[in-house]
Amino acid sequence: MKSMTSSAFREFVIDSLTFFLEIKGYNHRFLEIKVNLPDALSFLEREIITEIKRYVKRGYVVFSLKIHKSPENYSRLNIDLLSNILKDLGKITGNSEAIYNWKEILANPQIFFTENRIFNDEDCKKIISETKLLIEEFDRYKREEGESIKKAILESLNKIETLLSNVKREEENWQKEAKLFLEKKLKEFEFNNINEDRLYQEVALLLMKTDINEEITRIDEFIRRFYEEIKKDGSIGKTLEFILQEMNREINTLSSKTAKTSIMFYAIDLKKELEKIRELTLNIE
Repeated sequence: MKSMTSSAFREFVIDSLTFFLEIKGYNHRFLEIKVNLPDALSFLEREIITEIKRYVKRGYVVFSLKIHKSPENYSRLNIDLLSNILKDLGKITGNSEAIYNWKEILANPQIFFTENRIFNDEDCKKIISETKLLIEEFDRYKREEGESIKKAILESLNKIETLLSNVKREEENWQKEAKLFLEKKLKEFEFNNINEDRLYQEVALLLMKTDINEEITRIDEFIRRFYEEIKKDGSIGKTLEFILQEMNREINTLSSKTAKTSIMFYAIDLKKELEKIRELTLNIE
């Protein structure tokens, strides 16, 4: 089991350039990957996306690569261009000392220049190698977070099983109590022109309408299926969400059908634990 939310950071150096790699994961219904690269390395985008897809099946993933230059690689003054400008101004004004506003000259975008680094094959191999290490670390963090989520889910599932056992016990008691109650009341009635067979049929139908054993059986089956799914190593988040939707539907039906107040309260507690699991499941890949 993996979490969708995680992050990892990595730093390395090639010559005088320091590279900063970062990857972050967010909750998302589907898989969406955004890669931010400098223009000089934009051709690596497809390879990086392919590598991310090897580990991530669902979520919104943002990968960023930034390059920090050493002081010697900062923008430099184009001395030749500046000298020519000053000479031309001197010819025009006849006085080389007549320059008072240097800001206008320095505002020329060509006054400063940066030598663009050309990345060779070895540089690219290094960048991809470090990127793979970063993604592996990212995946490890996702698994660690996933295990924490799994632990919390199992705790809530255990509580749901306990509550459901209580519901089963209350339902069995209710069936016995209802039977005894009806037998007692029917003996007290005087039947005049009433078809007893038809009366017992109506009573049986009434009991069937309040019977929740079918819902209990289905909830049991969904719990079993949920346990099976969380053991799988893959993208299981959507499947778990669907199972929870069905469990919630059965609990609502159970709550509306039962005639016993204690079971209604148990149903409320079941919904509380189910909501906890649902919130945790939203973060599962």
